[in-house]
Amino acid sequence: MASTSVVLGGMSRPYRRPVVLGVTLVLSVVALARFGIPLTILVMVIGVTAAVLVGRHQAGLFTVRKKGARATGWRPTVQHQELPTPTDDPVIAFAEPVVELFTSRTPPLAHLQLKAGLRSQLDGLALGRTKRIIEAPDLLPHAAADAESWPHVEAAVRKSLDLARARGVELLPEGQNGLNQALALSATQGVLLAEWRQLEDGKTIWDGASARVRASDAFTIQRISEAMERRLLPDLFAGIARRPADFEVRLLLPYALATAFYLRLSGNPPHAFAAA
Repeated sequence: MASTSVVLGGMSRPYRRPVVLGVTLVLSVVALARFGIPLTILVMVIGVTAAVLVGRHQAGLFTVRKKGARATGWRPTVQHQELPTPTDDPVIAFAEPVVELFTSRTPPLAHLQLKAGLRSQLDGLALGRTKRIIEAPDLLPHAAADAESWPHVEAAVRKSLDLARARGVELLPEGQNGLNQALALSATQGVLLAEWRQLEDGKTIWDGASARVRASDAFTIQRISEAMERRLLPDLFAGIARRPADFEVRLLLPYALATAFYLRLSGNPPHAFAAA
């Protein structure tokens, strides 16, 4: 009996194709009798195809792949992926910002007359970098815990508040905390951009009171300001009791960002990069 069971076990698999053909024949006869020739042909084609596939599978020519568990690892979208480095990212002089730089929404560095292709590349790099900076998690708490970065954030916020008062803006005490938080977040993003520049270029080189940075930094400052303006304006206005007609309060945000960027460039390059 043992030998019989072995033989039957070994012969069970080769008989699967004849079984499929037999079933196909029976179904073809039924289809011909009840439904006519077209359906009979379809049944025969399906049956013969199934028999062929069964035979190829038994011969090991292909295997049926089981659907595994779907991967849960995060895959970056196009927006998260770092864009190619521009063919040229010119060095520019970056002086201490004045708020008038941000009154118009003209493209950055218009006076340099950059070629359209290069300008497009710089702006594309700025967009990718902007997304990474504004999506960096817990940016403000990390900056507050960093002895190297936080003094520059505080200085930029202080300068922004002094500017607001000098331009006739009256602050609202009960909304002061939200206003300070909005300015501090903008300043922190400027600090992060400066640290990014120092990681790529090393310790900042200065020409008098102007720092040597890259053209893409100017594009990034504008892109961050545009992306964050609508998000931070409610907190900004919550801390303002009265604003003069000749001063746009929104300008405090890019001013805080650019000022913190400028101030951080005077420090040493960072040892770690939070957004990498």
